Order: sequence, then C-alpha cells, then structure tokens
Amino acid sequence: MIGQLPPVRQEGYLVDNHKGRVVLDVEWNAKDGNLDRDLASYRSWYEAGVISAGVIITKDRARLLALARSLWADYQATLPEENRNPRLPIDLATSTVTAFDKAQMRVRRGVMGTCPVLIVAASERTWNGQPYR
Repeated sequence: MIGQLPPVRQEGYLVDNHKGRVVLDVEWNAKDGNLDRDLASYRSWYEAGVISAGVIITKDRARLLALARSLWADYQATLPEENRNPRLPIDLATSTVTAFDKAQMRVRRGVMGTCPVLIVAASERTWNGQPYR
C-alpha cells in the first residue's frame, strides 16, 4: 500500500490506554524520566500521523503533600501523646518522581513538539473533603 506506514512493535513501552487516536499514560510515582519517554513517544507518533493527542495523568506533589500533612496532623491530634508520630505514613517528599511540575517543565521545553498534550494532576481540590470509609 502506498502512503501507509507498516505496523511497528516497540518493545518495553506500551501506553496505559488509548481511545481512537488519543493515548493516555498514568504517571503517578515512576521516575520522572518516564515523562521524557512519554512525551518523546507522543511527539514521534503525532509527527508520523499515528495519534492526534496525548494525555498524562499525574499528581500535584506539592499540593498533595500539604494536604497529607494537614490531614495527618489532624489525625495525630486525636491520639494519645504517647501514640503520636509526626512522620507521614506515605512519601510525598521525593522530588525525583513524576508529578505535575515535572510534566509542566517538559511541556514548556517543548519535548512533545507540536503534539497536543493534556496534563491532568490530582491535587487537594480533587478530594471532596469527605472522610474515607
């Protein structure tokens, strides 16, 4: 067939989801280099005419860290003094993992070329304020 690219199989990287010509990756706690891989792949697929856009879902690390600290402090205040632990039970302080600020920096640098990319980040505003049951 003239003008049509042959199928190509790329070992080691598959997008998390796709619908039609839009691809989506969830990058929650991977090394931030995964964002380079995702955006470079989106760029090459877009330029080859394989996709129309890409989406990355991640976290707003700084805002979720502030929320976690606040919720943890409130919870700790309900415990007897001898049972309190100021240390969060999760690690949101690591800055070498995928997060909104890392994705934003790469988009500003133009890593994805002209491929339209939507970055969605969970933050404190994502939570409805209701206790988990």
